[in-house]
Amino acid sequence: MESSANQQSSSETLHNNDQIIEATKALRRHIGLAEDPGEESTLPKPSPEPLFFIEVAPPSNRGARCKLHCPKNIMPGEYRIAVDPGQEEYYGRGGNPGKCSKFPKWSSALLIQPSIDYYHIHCFEKTADFSQASFLDRVMPLTRNVTRLKNLKGSSILDGHYLLDAGAERLGLQWMVTMGKLVDKRDGVGIADPEGDDKVTYLMDLINKAGSSSYKPKMPSGMSTFYDGPDDSEEWNLFQEYLAVSEEHDESLDNRHSLSQTLDAWRFDVTLATSENLSDRGKELKAELSPKAIRAIKRLDVTPMPDVQSAFLGRFQ
Repeated sequence: MESSANQQSSSETLHNNDQIIEATKALRRHIGLAEDPGEESTLPKPSPEPLFFIEVAPPSNRGARCKLHCPKNIMPGEYRIAVDPGQEEYYGRGGNPGKCSKFPKWSSALLIQPSIDYYHIHCFEKTADFSQASFLDRVMPLTRNVTRLKNLKGSSILDGHYLLDAGAERLGLQWMVTMGKLVDKRDGVGIADPEGDDKVTYLMDLINKAGSSSYKPKMPSGMSTFYDGPDDSEEWNLFQEYLAVSEEHDESLDNRHSLSQTLDAWRFDVTLATSENLSDRGKELKAELSPKAIRAIKRLDVTPMPDVQSAFLGRFQ
């Protein structure tokens, strides 16, 4: 006979699977898709369109509860997904009380406000299929350039809360680009050949290879000499080190957890490179990082900040 412990484990697994199935259906409805991926949606287009922000959990005493109801809270400093607007609504204060006859003028009017749903990234990946453009196109790494799309207080932004560090920002953006190319390739969507446009080719090289000894910029016309710099025998590349997807491997689309694997690996090495209070095992792992890797990680473990004007006034312009 099956032991009671095994029976309980099987029951919990079935419950978790049912929970993920229901959460997946709810998320699909929320973004205007049919519950069954094989069916055509009859739901209206959501307005505003929900976005999936990749962000850093801000300081708090207990952390935020994961929408998938997993037993662990999302603790401060962890990368997370914020679905904004969320699936639920609540009554909050706002608006002009003088224009609302239901409430006394000394009170702020109670308005229906959309919630924001928070997830561990690995939990969200269980419900969101990023191999489908309907989900991938909603991903938005929260950086200084997109703060207007999320209703954040200027003071929170300038405190360095929510915004991704430079390493996570670059990894998140490159993950999106790589996944998008893989999806287009699988779906037979035509992709313009960048080799046919020298300007595009040089720009992509500048974005992806700047700082590398393999980057050989074209000599501008009219110059007699051009210095490329000394060759570097020890390469360190952020994408090669941490990106869990590759344009050269179509099977990358089958890995539902490539985003969390990418950011978890990056955050793990950030901890090794920057912490002075490591365990013996941590010290052994840190010793495996080259001095160049440690310098590069420390340089990228900073949060690019917006200017004061855009943080406080940008949303009103």
